[in-house]
Amino acid sequence: MQDSHTAHSNSLLFTTLAEQVKLPFVQIKHAAELSQVSPGKNELDQLFRTISLTSESALKLIDGYLLSVQLQQESSLQLEPVSLGSVMYDTAQALEAYAQAHDCELILSINGKYGPVMARQDVMRAGLLSLGYSFIEAASQQGIRTSLTLAVRRTAQGISAGMFSNGEELSHGLFKQAKLLKGRARQPLGAFSAGSGAGIFVADALFSHIESPMHVARFNGLQGLAATLLPSRQLSLI
Repeated sequence: MQDSHTAHSNSLLFTTLAEQVKLPFVQIKHAAELSQVSPGKNELDQLFRTISLTSESALKLIDGYLLSVQLQQESSLQLEPVSLGSVMYDTAQALEAYAQAHDCELILSINGKYGPVMARQDVMRAGLLSLGYSFIEAASQQGIRTSLTLAVRRTAQGISAGMFSNGEELSHGLFKQAKLLKGRARQPLGAFSAGSGAGIFVADALFSHIESPMHVARFNGLQGLAATLLPSRQLSLI
């Protein structure tokens, strides 16, 4: 049974999520209205593509939130060896079309070989997707073509995986304050994102469940958010 703190946290996250998914539905409604104005085939194809990508991003965000709630109801969380490289590659593939639609270049950086990490594959996929959608949306608001990097690197604490951009607005202080403002402010992440940042908070909730909460990090001069995972001690074939 959930305690009052957990229930309150879920309520704030749900409020943030509701604020976030309003935008995709507004975009879908606008695209549907435009499709009634007898556009040409190319324009119609583009409208349907917009509707498809926008609805998919909203559904994935909702799936991530529901998974975080489900994890809270499990009596114990069983971690398993997960191929980080495979999850990162699948995530990049899943985000590619969305990034292109928002005029963003998505770069996957996995330098070196990494063995399995202790995690849960469904949690990692949902968390990285949610994080990716939020970074792409934030980057598209800058009005210029932006590069985003989905990266893996080894650190003294373990193996770090996250999303990075050249935006300077994201800082340790801002992220800490944003987590306190989620569900209470319409733009808790300030200049970094004009939206509610629901994808970032969903990702943080998911990774926190596997004891790898998101934190502000740097990668090759870029600023971003990452989760640090522990390598699996079991022998596995990659």
